[in-house]
Amino acid sequence: TKLILLDSLLQENEFVKCQDCKQIKSVISSGKNRLLDGEHKQDVPITCISDPEGSRIGSGGATLNILKILSQKYKEEFFKWKIMIIHSGGHSKRLPSHSCSGKIFSPLPILPTKGGPYQMLDLKLAIYLPFLSTMEPGIFITASDDIEVFSINEIKRKRNSDGVTALAHPSSLKIGTGHGVYVLDCQTSGSPSTTEIRACQEVLQKPTVALMKERGATVRDAKGIEQVYSDSAFWFTSSVSKKLLQFYSEVEPLQNELCVYGDFLTFLGSKEDKYYVSQLQRAKQTRANELKLKLCSFLDQVPLDILLLNRSKFYHLGTMQEYLNGLTNDENLRTELNLHSRVRCRLLSAEDGDTVDRIEGVILNSAIHASSIVHRNTVVEYSLIKGKVIMHPQTILSSVVVDRTLDIPGGFLYHTVPIRDGKAESFVTIAFGVEDDIKSSLDRNNLKFGGRSLGDLENLSQYLSVEKIFQNREECSLWHGKIFPSSKSMEESFLMTVNLVKMLIEGKGAGMEL
Repeated sequence: TKLILLDSLLQENEFVKCQDCKQIKSVISSGKNRLLDGEHKQDVPITCISDPEGSRIGSGGATLNILKILSQKYKEEFFKWKIMIIHSGGHSKRLPSHSCSGKIFSPLPILPTKGGPYQMLDLKLAIYLPFLSTMEPGIFITASDDIEVFSINEIKRKRNSDGVTALAHPSSLKIGTGHGVYVLDCQTSGSPSTTEIRACQEVLQKPTVALMKERGATVRDAKGIEQVYSDSAFWFTSSVSKKLLQFYSEVEPLQNELCVYGDFLTFLGSKEDKYYVSQLQRAKQTRANELKLKLCSFLDQVPLDILLLNRSKFYHLGTMQEYLNGLTNDENLRTELNLHSRVRCRLLSAEDGDTVDRIEGVILNSAIHASSIVHRNTVVEYSLIKGKVIMHPQTILSSVVVDRTLDIPGGFLYHTVPIRDGKAESFVTIAFGVEDDIKSSLDRNNLKFGGRSLGDLENLSQYLSVEKIFQNREECSLWHGKIFPSSKSMEESFLMTVNLVKMLIEGKGAGMEL
């Protein structure tokens, strides 16, 4: 999923890109709510653009498709605008409570002064506003599941400069192994300036520590500690857009994925012997590699400048554990963004007269029974808790309804969604362990659900055999498994899934029918 925003301050246009049509209704509804709340101008149109049908094309391919559609619609005017593209993480498999709406509409516990409740989209628009005056007409690229906080003074930059400009953050070598890392000209650090502009020699994508040192990416801070500058958002000028459009016209329809970070950026830089390019050239020449090398021929002369944000931090909230830790435990993030524990929260009166408040954690856009006992390492969002619940550590409740007293097993994410089978409508509550690998496709006998083998489920209920869960699918992953029963009500759906999780944890219930 990608969200595309044409700078509404200058051009008054807004575009929303969706992975599939299932997200369109909620996207448009969210956009309309913002217009009604006065958070954007009243005449900002909203359009949904889907990836072309066929092979998966990745964030890079989606960007190319977006450029083509907008340039065809707006002609030369398109190249005069400043456009933001937010890549929203596809189906959000690692944080499935945000799969239906998209990560860009993830709620955040920021206490609203007006309007609200605030979502990741609102934060993104606010965070990147300082770069509008620096950015030339072109495209600003960012993801939807990360947050950058920074302190900057005036950014002095030559206007109308061509090429790509990327934001960079001082990071530990360990963090660098999971991100893009920049090899800079004049590697120094500890500058008193909050921002610097540096030319870049090359970009390393998720390098090992040894490779960072070998390629000259490491620097030392003012205390002598070794670090690197890692990537986040970047933007490129309209001249680069034209190069990409020319490339796309020669290769579409794409049959292989391209990554806007791992492929686009790694072709840039002043070094002749770029590590990523040399690896591609040595590799077996597959169709995918030939596509990437062709893209390299279009981009290898494009200059890459790095805007060093020397007083900045990078946070990623794209997984269940990261979301829990960021919102509930990370005191730095909570302080820097002024996050609260209760936002748009209502306590439902306790019938037993219990007035002791034992509700910790983050309660967001929800109503919860006042007698509930909630651990501080929990998140409740968009939920109605009408009965007293006990919530244990590392638990996420999203869009659930609870109508009775209930002890909810910890260490799981629970999320209720409406489904339609023909004309029949019902509800399903999914539950995944916060450490479950939902994305990976493995041999069905090696898949783990809640820390237990899927085969354990078969011993608990005849309806949970591995064959029935996957129904002869060749690709076996938790994401594709039909594990959870449906029900006619949200309350019953949630209760059935909680009972399933309890059966799994306790190893009891053989022969029990769900």
